[in-house]
Amino acid sequence: MKNINSSDIDDSPKHNAFFISIEGIDGSGKSTNVEFIRKYLQDNGCEVIVTREPGGTPIGEQIRQLLLNSKSMDSITELLLMFASRQELISNVIVPNLKKGISVIADRFTDSSIAYQGGGRNIGVDKVAKLFSLLVPNITPKLTFLFDVPLEIAVKRVNNHKTKDRIENEPVDFFKRVQDVYYKIAEEEPTRVKVIQTNQSIPQTQAIIVSYLNDLLRHS
Repeated sequence: MKNINSSDIDDSPKHNAFFISIEGIDGSGKSTNVEFIRKYLQDNGCEVIVTREPGGTPIGEQIRQLLLNSKSMDSITELLLMFASRQELISNVIVPNLKKGISVIADRFTDSSIAYQGGGRNIGVDKVAKLFSLLVPNITPKLTFLFDVPLEIAVKRVNNHKTKDRIENEPVDFFKRVQDVYYKIAEEEPTRVKVIQTNQSIPQTQAIIVSYLNDLLRHS
């Protein structure tokens, strides 16, 4: 099955709609910049919604509670639930909005499953790819921001949370495997995946984000 880019779905006569995903290990600072990206696109004439994975739909939010709050879960069950939530999001949020000319920013998408379940859980990237081929459509973001920070800083940020979910409670070695897979994805897809360091000031980080968003807008 051919991967479908968000630009292939959009049929709005007003402007192109973009599908943008936000990735990174827990504690990388990605959540800090989601609202900034949304506002910047809106200020530049785009209608935008923000969603998240797992979640983003009524069924997806129920799945999110299972995934993050269960005391234990088989790794394959975790992977399948992630993709079940993802299919709901594609069918009910991402594709319908793109067709209406509304850009979608997703806080995590398929790269997260490749990194967290494929790498972190040691399931294997190939197995995750097989599930990706079953998504209808198996859409790929036009642009992915991979927020990156040294692992020790990310772990410290997560440990400062008042409460941690089941995945955030994983050991450092788990997040090291996740991070390594993210780096591999970025190396293999440099046109789509833009790595942004967040162990710098917020204005510096956001200036880099703006440069990539401007490039996206110019070529729309």
